[in-house]
Amino acid sequence: MEPTPRQPMTFSFPELINRTFQIYRENFMVIIGLVAFVTIPISLLNIIISPNPPAILTTTTAVSDAPDMSALLLSLLNLLETILITAPLTYLVSEYLFGHKLSIGEAFSGVSSRFTQIGCGVILIGFVVALMAAFILFLVILFPPALIFSGLLIHIIVATSSLMFPVLTLENIGPSAAFNRSWSLGKRRFWAVLGISLVTVLISLLVGSILGSIITSLIDGIATTMNNNLRLLVVQIISDILSIFIVPISPIAFTLIYYDIRMKTEDLGTLLNTGVTSAQRPSNFISPASRFQFDSHDWRNVAILSVIGLIIGVIGNSLVQQFITQFAPGLK
Repeated sequence: MEPTPRQPMTFSFPELINRTFQIYRENFMVIIGLVAFVTIPISLLNIIISPNPPAILTTTTAVSDAPDMSALLLSLLNLLETILITAPLTYLVSEYLFGHKLSIGEAFSGVSSRFTQIGCGVILIGFVVALMAAFILFLVILFPPALIFSGLLIHIIVATSSLMFPVLTLENIGPSAAFNRSWSLGKRRFWAVLGISLVTVLISLLVGSILGSIITSLIDGIATTMNNNLRLLVVQIISDILSIFIVPISPIAFTLIYYDIRMKTEDLGTLLNTGVTSAQRPSNFISPASRFQFDSHDWRNVAILSVIGLIIGVIGNSLVQQFITQFAPGLK
């Protein structure tokens, strides 16, 4: 039997959105099963070890210095959840583009040997971005007009973090080189990457807020005598269940845009077609050398983002001042 032909890997922005939901729909059960397999046990652990767990789950109410340890454990669990969901989903979408529909087990086994490298890369990139954010925040506190540097920070964060998982999962690259590589790819279609990020955030907010409000109202209406702790627990569980359906959108979209960028700017299609076997993947080739540097396009994007950030800052400050002027007398 002849192998299934490779699917198109270049997209316009509307095609990218449409293709994201098409892949989601055609692999729905596997994708939801994979996310649920990771999310459910970690969510239960989050509820149990949270600084203020519902009383129905605990036998004591004293917490001493547990919150500090709880916060650390929660952060580690959230990081683990992100890696265990995003890396297999990225690999699953990649293989789907090559004509292979994977099972949940195959998606995990395909990246199992790279989990350590992926985790180290995510931590390293997150640490570098956090340092940049902290430095700019410090500048803004000391000198508010430094808010103009927010454009630089947004540009770096969006361009680098969006394609971090495709680079770490699909390429044979180490954690230290992944930052430059992610930056080099992400900035080539910055506005498409930013658009996908905004679309996924908007979908998350809309679905989460609308469905969350409906379900919370139903719970409050049906179970009027329910204990507050139990009500909060039910709402939290339902929120986690809703997230199972929202979380996959971003990894699917960013995997697609990763291939789109490489096909258009690095002639990846030619490389994939030069092998004697149909099993060629990006990891079979040496990743192009990448450096963290800015060109004229980057500075133009930074300027646009900075102007937008400055406008938002001025408007926000004006609204706050009006609020204070209007309500301050009544607060005295």
